[in-house]
Amino acid sequence: MKRLAFFIPALAASLMLTACGKDPQPVAVEAAPAAQSLLAHVPSDTPYLAANLQPIPEDVLDANFARMQPVLDEMQIQLGRLKSDMASGMEPGGESVTGDVAADRLLLALLDEFDGKLSRDGMMSLGWDLQSTSVIYGDGAFPVVRIGLSDPATLRATILRILANAEIEVSELEFGGVAYWRIVAEDQSEVPAAFYVSILPDHLAAAIYPLAQEADFLPSFLGLDAPAESAAAERLAALSGEYGFTPYGAAYLDLHRLADEFMDPASRTAVALNAAGVYGSEKFTPQCVAEAHRIIDNMPMVAAGVTELDVTAMQYRLVASVPSPLAERLVGLVAAVPGARALADRLAEMSFGIKVGAVRDFVREKAQTVVDEPFQCEQLTEMNAQAQELLARLEQPMPPFVNNFRGFRLSLKELVFEPGQDFPKDVRGHVALHVEQPQMFVGMAQMFLPDLSEMELAPGDEPSRVPEFLISYQGIEAWAAMSDDAIGLSVGAGEQETLVDFLEMEAGPDGAFLSLDYDYAAAYEYRSRGMAAMGAEQPAGAATAISNAMVDVMKETGDRNRVEMRFTEQGLVIDSRMTFKQ
Repeated sequence: MKRLAFFIPALAASLMLTACGKDPQPVAVEAAPAAQSLLAHVPSDTPYLAANLQPIPEDVLDANFARMQPVLDEMQIQLGRLKSDMASGMEPGGESVTGDVAADRLLLALLDEFDGKLSRDGMMSLGWDLQSTSVIYGDGAFPVVRIGLSDPATLRATILRILANAEIEVSELEFGGVAYWRIVAEDQSEVPAAFYVSILPDHLAAAIYPLAQEADFLPSFLGLDAPAESAAAERLAALSGEYGFTPYGAAYLDLHRLADEFMDPASRTAVALNAAGVYGSEKFTPQCVAEAHRIIDNMPMVAAGVTELDVTAMQYRLVASVPSPLAERLVGLVAAVPGARALADRLAEMSFGIKVGAVRDFVREKAQTVVDEPFQCEQLTEMNAQAQELLARLEQPMPPFVNNFRGFRLSLKELVFEPGQDFPKDVRGHVALHVEQPQMFVGMAQMFLPDLSEMELAPGDEPSRVPEFLISYQGIEAWAAMSDDAIGLSVGAGEQETLVDFLEMEAGPDGAFLSLDYDYAAAYEYRSRGMAAMGAEQPAGAATAISNAMVDVMKETGDRNRVEMRFTEQGLVIDSRMTFKQ
């Protein structure tokens, strides 16, 4: 199994060295006017962008607030306690909470402002609109956030009130007739930068920029100099249509363009950092740029978005795109193994399928490419030695079982605990090991364990009882069976009746190499038992109390969670879906 574990990270490394279901269905996505207004500030060459094109539906917001009410109640309790501690610390002879008088005053002012307002109506009373549009993007590589506001004047008054109550004077600056705040960090050892905030007529804007280039960034940040043309709304809409995202959240990260922001001396980011005297883009020679893209362009773009959102479920999808020839190779590495099922009577199911022999050949080919065409860029030459080391390890002979491995599946029906015990006394479920020649594998096992010879296993035969002395948990009943491409084991009385059906299930979706489906409440319950068994103690404090309240809410309201990973013609696709109890 150590050899098998080696191949999984090696497959990921080889992508660097190469210098749930159904495929997403196109959907019609259109940006609301408020979203279009914010996205108009986004430059066309931004390396990353995230936004919701439509506001979150009212019923979803209401349902989420209803589910989270116990957590909000606990937060209110902890807020009250912290306020009391803060007030005591600010009395003569009291002990400071933060170690800084001004920070204590600011924290207390914030607590006062949020006291009794940890609700949807409460947040709106402070000036926040929870149905607003928000946008995050890169001005060069520097992050900018814009959040739509229905009542900018109220939020502005809230901020000024907090500062006044904290007795903190923060000068409000002005540029081109637009007001803003600038907050400079005490530690300027890395990049002399500042945090900028401005409340504009319809939204709040916040960004981090280098101080030396403030005058160059402020016009666009404050909306005085909008991009000549911005296709951000259209690009997100097209991306959503291609990958099946809903209007409630989509994002992309252009790794090729982001790399150029640091390697191209004429880029907005490199110019700013060079001016600050903390960066030297001249080290990126044309050779280094070309070789960096030789690596990056194997996965030049990552996109993510919400594919389902209602009161009963939410689902997210991540797509890491790769060039078509590479995508076809990756699809060919996946073994056809049945996927995990969403069954209410099962605690969890997991399925993993990969052709280890094909993975080995693939990784070896990519490592050989680097050995034959080594990197010349000084910053990348270490990868040449890594490729040679990897190639040497891959030349070592593999045991037949590892080379013939195709997959592993688990279906867990029940874990039975005695009162007060942290470890189960009984386990019920199925396990399957998928290999090319299961009969050869059984023959090898019988050579090492002669006691297995009394078990006669053949594809299609009824399950055979496993001798009890071979089971670690005494008293647990186990049966074994075989199909044309798998060996299966059932654990628990009666589970053998469905073992053959489990082995002969149809393969999952094309390209799916990992799927997991589990009961959310049970997962949290067994996590707590596992921590108790390890003797882990939770630290006392507000954070722990709030975290425990969150766990209780998820155990009470969460139904099932599903994760599926696939290689497709688009690249790597990861779907994650959570359902809620009604």
